[in-house]
Amino acid sequence: MKKVSILVVFVCICVATMMINNVDVNAANKCEVKFMFDGLQAIAFGNPNKVTDGILDVHHHTPKLEIKEIQKGREKVIFTAEGKDLHKKVLNISTPNNPHKPTRYYSPDMSKDTSDFRWCLDIETDLFQKQLYLKEDKFYTKIDFQVGEFITDHITDDKYQFVTGSKIHSFKREIGTPAAYVLLKQGDSLIISGLEKDISLSYSNNTSYIVDITNLPPEDMANIDHFSFYYEAIKTNVPIYMPVVLKKSSFRPSPMVCDAVIFGKSDIK
Repeated sequence: MKKVSILVVFVCICVATMMINNVDVNAANKCEVKFMFDGLQAIAFGNPNKVTDGILDVHHHTPKLEIKEIQKGREKVIFTAEGKDLHKKVLNISTPNNPHKPTRYYSPDMSKDTSDFRWCLDIETDLFQKQLYLKEDKFYTKIDFQVGEFITDHITDDKYQFVTGSKIHSFKREIGTPAAYVLLKQGDSLIISGLEKDISLSYSNNTSYIVDITNLPPEDMANIDHFSFYYEAIKTNVPIYMPVVLKKSSFRPSPMVCDAVIFGKSDIK
């Protein structure tokens, strides 16, 4: 009986070791492209077949696309385009060999999962509960995503309230920063087209990519109400709700909010 028990324990250890090794192998074979968004841009979900990131044409802000390749923990910039390189371009992001429609990650309980996409600020759903429509001429660059799972990358440390004059909106929580993932399988390539030359990010073991899409002002720019530029891009006449940190004792000075927001009902042509 004792020998049988020892044999059972040995078999269990072998099975556990095999499972751990399989996890390690799978992790090593994972090849992921992560998209990060920062600065003034409207990510529109009104078209079920694609998601469009409209980068706002705002003075003192410079649109930039930077791609990094990560191998064995080391980052290397492999592509950069900014400013005039992106002016009035329409980029397209797809995986031709393995097409999928873009999705949003919703967890069973948003309050317990800060990766849930609903943490990101959806101006139409969270603030106005209606479609607002967008002015096409207000965008410097447009990027169409044919693939990708959109998530929240992280949320603010502080809770925010939205106010216009003396009117306070019921919105009162942390705000998330959007991101998106594309998991490449063997034989896949993610293609970014619309520039002078197509960019191909191919599947490779132990390799991942980060695509930073930014539209930021210079670091020394004075604190201004960046959020107000979104209202210049909206066709519908609505109250101009501005974000303020809840823990502040007054509404002035207002916080600098220069981050990507969501338009869950509108489409960008």
